[in-house]
Amino acid sequence: MRKRLKPALLASVACLLLLSACGTAEKNNGSGTTETPPAEPVKLKFLTQVVDYPKYQDEINEALHKTYPNITVEFDHVFDNYDSVLKTKIATKDAPDLFNYAGYLAMKPFVDADQLLDLTEDKIEEGILPNFREGGKYNGKTYAVSTQVLGYGLIYNKQAFKEAGIDAPPKTLSELKTAVDKLNNVGITPFASGFKDVWLSYHMFWAMQGATLDDFQQFYDDMNAGKAKTKTDRLDTAFELFDLYNANDGQNPLSSDFANMSHLVGTKQAAMAIQGVWSYEEMVKLDPNVELGLAPIPVSEDPQDATMLADGDGFIYISKDSKHPQEAKQFLEWMVSKEGAEATVGSILKQQSTSASNPKSELNALSADVAKYIEEGGKTRGFVINFWPSGLADIIGKEMQDYIAKKKTRDQLFDNIDASWKKLYKP
Repeated sequence: MRKRLKPALLASVACLLLLSACGTAEKNNGSGTTETPPAEPVKLKFLTQVVDYPKYQDEINEALHKTYPNITVEFDHVFDNYDSVLKTKIATKDAPDLFNYAGYLAMKPFVDADQLLDLTEDKIEEGILPNFREGGKYNGKTYAVSTQVLGYGLIYNKQAFKEAGIDAPPKTLSELKTAVDKLNNVGITPFASGFKDVWLSYHMFWAMQGATLDDFQQFYDDMNAGKAKTKTDRLDTAFELFDLYNANDGQNPLSSDFANMSHLVGTKQAAMAIQGVWSYEEMVKLDPNVELGLAPIPVSEDPQDATMLADGDGFIYISKDSKHPQEAKQFLEWMVSKEGAEATVGSILKQQSTSASNPKSELNALSADVAKYIEEGGKTRGFVINFWPSGLADIIGKEMQDYIAKKKTRDQLFDNIDASWKKLYKP
């Protein structure tokens, strides 16, 4: 045994001698052993669209410091014009260390401009479930990691439905119209809007388009090749949902924002909103005992067409210009670790994590409905916004606001989106 250990011992001695000769920063603590100095404190800037991260910044950092005591994250939340804010920061050399953005093909302009840190060799994506890894890749390289499983659909107040005599969420446009009539009859506003916010406006378009397209990649390719248009027969039919929504969502939909929309549904002043699981915390803020559900979105007269949107999301990128790339990677690894996923997505957002480490998640009622729906084999689609050219989302949001204000017809809206796509697409 002694002979087998001797080379290792010699190597250790040699290593210590070298460290001593080079004036290592390790210091003797007086007991014959050395102490490694603590890592230098690092503050990472994180630009995000996630509403709750800035609210719980202290709690997130407290959990993070248990693993990386030297890393602190500072969240900067942007509601509207996120694309413009992010691109301006990057262009003016004020890029955040980390930022949220859509995955899949939406990252193309950033990759083409060499603005993202290539994470391929770091294998961070191996910390998430295989089904959610592809969204962070482009041309075979990894640039982002998905952290959440999000769902989007028809959110409804169960008590409002009960008072109106609605036994189950509608699955067709006719059933939705009947539900609207019943709600109006008992004095409950059928829908709540937040269309003052550009992002909520393009979310509505995203919901209808996503529910009516079968192949996002084919649509993307055909649009770029000039073989397709935004307007399809199925999307045109789905716009009946939007028109019904606008006719029954109160008097000033363009003066109502996300918070107001959420509070209206949460306090039963309105019965429904088409939104995602991230709305839950704001919806229960004024009445923590409210009972909410999330159902598929009706987009035609065929109940089989009713669709819930669900996909890996919460993509996190690292700017190539980050001054702290190593610490940014460590934070990203922590986010998808069991400890990080439980501390953020699981306990703060109360949503499903993409982490492969089986973290515990305190699913809110909306996330629980999404999980149950998927488990039962319900029809889902991903997030078509991941297949829009960069910058198109905000344009669509403003076009939708003009449509709500009756400044543009439906055909004008579709034509303008086509023209904007053509301008934004770069081969």
